[in-house]
Amino acid sequence: MVYRLKEFEENLPAMLYEIYFFKVNLTQKDIYSIKNTLRRYSKKYLYASYLLVVSNTDSSHCAQREIKIKGKRGRPKTLVFGNKIPTHIHLCIIGNEKHSAYKFGKNLINAFNKRFKSNICMLIATDKGKWAKNFINYSLKQANSVSKNGIFNKILERRNAIKSEYF
Repeated sequence: MVYRLKEFEENLPAMLYEIYFFKVNLTQKDIYSIKNTLRRYSKKYLYASYLLVVSNTDSSHCAQREIKIKGKRGRPKTLVFGNKIPTHIHLCIIGNEKHSAYKFGKNLINAFNKRFKSNICMLIATDKGKWAKNFINYSLKQANSVSKNGIFNKILERRNAIKSEYF
């Protein structure tokens, strides 16, 4: 499950939006709540896709991924080494060629703020090109768990899909 995105030459189909969370040290209950909110709103906005990365590693400069193979059946464990910090998430959303994910993002922000009873997040527009690919690679390098939907399923199933200047 080591994601290294290299060969996706073309730009993403639409503008990539990042939802930036100010709250760190999230509990498992908070993360499940965010995942369930994403699933619920993605059924309403069928054109929108999301990539949710849960991490507790400092940054991509010190994060290193290693696959631990025991010789048994099943998927091998993926270990992330680096400086440990409180649990935080990276969340990005994208629309398709005809629709933007802006409305999807605004509704998600309202739902998250209502759930945590304070303003804990904001929507940041990235682009379709290298900055978007760099953010995706940056997030996936330090990922402990990944939840994805829509176009991110297609991109990440190849596991070597996006070429970026970051790596």
